[in-house]
Amino acid sequence: MELLFRQLPDNEMERPPTQRDQFDNDDVELVDALVRESIQNSLDANDRSQSKSVRVCFNIKKFGGEELEEVLSLIKAEELNPHLAATGLAPLDESAEQFVLTVEDFGTTGLTGCWDAWDQKPFCDFWRRMGRSHKGGQSLGRWGLGKLVFSSSSRARVFLGLTVRHDDGEALLMGQAVLTHHTLPDGTRLDSHAFYAVEGAKRFQLPERSPREIATFKKLFGLQRTTEPGLSIVVPALRENITIERISQGVLRNYFFPILFGRLEVQVGDVLINEATFAKLAEKLDAENFSGGHLASFIQEMKATRDPGFVPSLILPPDWHKKDMEGVLAGQIEGLRQRFAEGHVVMVRAPVLMKRKDGTELPSFIDAFLKRAPTDHPSMFVRHAIVLNAEHKYFKSRKVFGALIADDTAVSEFLGDAENPAHTGWSASAEKVAAKWRSARERLSDIRQLLKRLHNTLVSAVETVDKDALVSVFSLPAEDGSKQAAPKGNEAKPPKVPLIEAAPRSYRLSHLPNGFKLQGGAISEEDLPITIRVRAAYDLLRGNPFKRHSAADFDFTKKGAVIESLGAAVSAASANILLVEVKNPRFVVNVTGFDTNRDLILDAEKVS
Repeated sequence: MELLFRQLPDNEMERPPTQRDQFDNDDVELVDALVRESIQNSLDANDRSQSKSVRVCFNIKKFGGEELEEVLSLIKAEELNPHLAATGLAPLDESAEQFVLTVEDFGTTGLTGCWDAWDQKPFCDFWRRMGRSHKGGQSLGRWGLGKLVFSSSSRARVFLGLTVRHDDGEALLMGQAVLTHHTLPDGTRLDSHAFYAVEGAKRFQLPERSPREIATFKKLFGLQRTTEPGLSIVVPALRENITIERISQGVLRNYFFPILFGRLEVQVGDVLINEATFAKLAEKLDAENFSGGHLASFIQEMKATRDPGFVPSLILPPDWHKKDMEGVLAGQIEGLRQRFAEGHVVMVRAPVLMKRKDGTELPSFIDAFLKRAPTDHPSMFVRHAIVLNAEHKYFKSRKVFGALIADDTAVSEFLGDAENPAHTGWSASAEKVAAKWRSARERLSDIRQLLKRLHNTLVSAVETVDKDALVSVFSLPAEDGSKQAAPKGNEAKPPKVPLIEAAPRSYRLSHLPNGFKLQGGAISEEDLPITIRVRAAYDLLRGNPFKRHSAADFDFTKKGAVIESLGAAVSAASANILLVEVKNPRFVVNVTGFDTNRDLILDAEKVS
């Protein structure tokens, strides 16, 4: 394969791929977008004639020595570097080891359609179109932009793809470098997209079809695919903040529904996430997000409502969105309040009538779930099989698990048309919604507000009338028209509130000029051993600094920070997390070597 850039004519307008920010922002981090886009494309391509479920495999491998030379030769690093420099990216250091990500799916159709001409099938949609997709209905991908996450995940902005198609069994290898429009030192203006391909007639980019070249490609990157239909993606020069741990967390957080329904299993490195292992892995790999197993239990309870033959115990009337929720629930409200107060799941099904602009009416429904929680947790808005992270702002409540599930065909199609390219939120003004659906803004508002309305009704206090509530504030007219003085009551004296001493802590965490200190507090020999988790990150103007931490800032798993300990064993759990196993009540741990020009944010928690 060659690296084929296209020279821009002087009369052609520049159209750089500016949509990368859609997949790396406050609503979704790049690693989560990578997981979401990879898996949703695979679920959309499920070939049910060969398998009712999809298997997706993520793996990261380090390359050095002769293998690295093969990778650099394959992606034409020497030829690519001047283009990286021209677009402001760091050229590849050909002597430095690099990590490579592979993403493979099985039980799918592969990229079908013409590979040597234009059509409207998946091969052309994936390789030859940007910002346009031929998906519809309940499909998870709609915009034709999701493939940007692959090039965005590479420091060199390159990725390669091998597909085996279910209809003709042919194996096709191709790749892209997605930069931006740039000008070389000699004045040559080039397009943003370059292809790793075989140049055909009229410079048309064709995939590599040589069995020998494809076999070498599979062996180099350790691909699992042999002759099975599907798509294998390879991302060289992987960015440092994309790790096996974060990929696993992204799978657990975003795709619990298809996993628990047996429609999806995901292999991340050596870890298999499926219906049987989900709960245990959620608690082990992402305990903070899954509230120590409580959220996983809530999700399992929701799963039972999706079993065949399930009949909801409470279905709201068709006009529920026009009425007060307390009146809608009528005689069932006290039972629901008691059930909620006792910690059980409360579920209601709300009918939604979807209306197309061509006059077609499609009866559909959404389901709302509420349950008390031990800690605060963002609500979940789920469309078909994917969680929309930005929608949780429409229902915020302390210590409550909340979920809105929209997986019925018509409402799922409507919400799919309303989704943004990153599939994190809905918009009633989206072009596809405006073109197809009537009363889109009202329907979307009804859907978004259901959780909030239901919760407010369950926790609202019972109102009572107290005719004497303001008797001592306002004078009341007597029967003869004169005014009576306000009745005198006993003088109210404020109670004396005793000072409440703070409970002694097992440890003390404090800042040092270029780091931090963790030392013993109220610990006795009988308490030992205990383990304390310490998180560190540089503060940010926007977003969660711990979640957005970059290993380029500092990495506890590598050399950099200076760790000195007495009476404790310190190990790195990740780039910004230390585990301190305390062995002496008077332990001290000093960690230094941080950038003194940046604000260091710290968090410590006893985990065992």
